[in-house]
Amino acid sequence: MSKNTLAQFAKLMADPKVAAILKATKSKTGLTTKQISAQTKIPNNQLYYTINKMQDADLLTIVNQVQVKNLTENYYSSAHLSHETPQDLDGLDTDLTDISGTWTQAHVQQVLQWIILLNHDFTEAYQEEMTRKQPDKSAIFFSNAILNLSAVGEHQLRLDLIKLLGDAEKNDPDPQSTDKRQVKLLIEKWQ
Repeated sequence: MSKNTLAQFAKLMADPKVAAILKATKSKTGLTTKQISAQTKIPNNQLYYTINKMQDADLLTIVNQVQVKNLTENYYSSAHLSHETPQDLDGLDTDLTDISGTWTQAHVQQVLQWIILLNHDFTEAYQEEMTRKQPDKSAIFFSNAILNLSAVGEHQLRLDLIKLLGDAEKNDPDPQSTDKRQVKLLIEKWQ
């Protein structure tokens, strides 16, 4: 996935320009540098370095190239971050609730970057929601728990969470609602 170290990736993700570019380039068809500049209000001359760094970190991909006179215009997209499953997952279910430990061990750097990216998305959304005029009606939340569990209890908790997530859509108490929205969850566990 990336040629960057974890520290370089974290520094890149802390750049507000990166967040703006990621948000603007979610379309699978991509945007040109000029279009990114227009959407993000970041001057063109300040985009090139950041875009190159984002490409090095696999945060942006060139999805199309168009020849305009004697120049090649690149279209950049970050859709692969949220619309594709990670590569090398052959044989695994496309539901990524239970990624194999063997795959994770072989791709530690990519998994860490993925976690940083997801946490970055959460902090951006949290900050945006909390600056609204009615934060008590916010659709974003976080919970934290410290539990004392046996190895068997910990394993059961993991299975219960995976089942709960897997059944959430079919257990929606209002399946006919036209007011549905995408809900993103990230559950992290450490000792």
